[in-house]
Amino acid sequence: MKFGKVMMMELKNRWKGLTIFSIVILLLIAGLIQAHPSIAEGFEDKLEGQDNIEIRMDETEEGNITITLSWSDWAEDKEVDRYTVMMGRGPSFTTPLLEEDVGEVETWQYTLLKENDEIPERYFGVVAHVDGEREFVGMETSLEDENGIEDIWGIDVSDIRGMISMLWGMWWFLLIGLYLGYVSVNSVSQDFEERRMDIIFSTPLSKRQYIIEKFSVLSLYMLGLLAVSGLVMIAGVSSVGELDTVSSSTLFLSSIFSLPVFMVIIAASILAAVYFEDSKKAVGFSFLVILVQYGINVVVDLGEAFEYLEPYTIISYWNHESILFDEIYHMGDFFLILVLSLLIVLGALLIFERKDIPA
Repeated sequence: MKFGKVMMMELKNRWKGLTIFSIVILLLIAGLIQAHPSIAEGFEDKLEGQDNIEIRMDETEEGNITITLSWSDWAEDKEVDRYTVMMGRGPSFTTPLLEEDVGEVETWQYTLLKENDEIPERYFGVVAHVDGEREFVGMETSLEDENGIEDIWGIDVSDIRGMISMLWGMWWFLLIGLYLGYVSVNSVSQDFEERRMDIIFSTPLSKRQYIIEKFSVLSLYMLGLLAVSGLVMIAGVSSVGELDTVSSSTLFLSSIFSLPVFMVIIAASILAAVYFEDSKKAVGFSFLVILVQYGINVVVDLGEAFEYLEPYTIISYWNHESILFDEIYHMGDFFLILVLSLLIVLGALLIFERKDIPA
């Protein structure tokens, strides 16, 4: 049979579902990027003049903390008579715990005693005296990280690249993977369950061509979805004025480079459908593979103690962070996962060719 007949039949049967899912994905991408300025604003530094103050915290031999403040960049080209440094439990300094005149120096050190083996919450403010007038330089805090998302996941959502990385890492694989696994299983299982196999193979169609076309049409669908997703990201990032942060090619390729990962899901789902000949069992197996892969990836992201698990999840071979932040493309990993997907398809072919087709 001429190559492409099965692909056309698959598209004819599933184009509505695939189109609706694609629209949902594209709207979610566009919506998240459009929401980025508002989200980023919520994570911006809220302390007045925080950009003017540099803070360093070093642990002493006694286990306490040496606070070093520096504001030399602010003082450039200014004729300052002297500075006053204040410390308080809050950012208002209404009743400061400490107020010290430090003269004309632009650095200040203070030893902060730990409380219950924790760094206490303290705020530090610097005031400059210029020509008899008080001018507020800025403030800093001993709180090392006030961003819960960045603390847990290592994601800076105030950066558009961090937002997209969160999109890729936290739900892109899971959302698309589960849908893709379900569709891939049913593309084969329904032919078994609705007893169409004997009719299909009464034509000159071979089992090999059947599996290859099923795999190919879903892989091409994913390639199209990823390409359009990349273009939507470029348009969205441009509309919020962030293309100076990340280039169009980087955005596009960060999406395209996930293709082999999804090809593995398609291949594993088709393999499950061929082996079980039952959609419920095959979908269960496919979802288990996807959730285990996602779970391992989440655990790896939690800390260095779990990095030894990284090679066991296919997601780690699609390093979207290195693409987005450093524009480094791991071509070896790309082709490794691509080859893995083809090997799984080969396994499905071998199993399917040995099966008797029920009448």
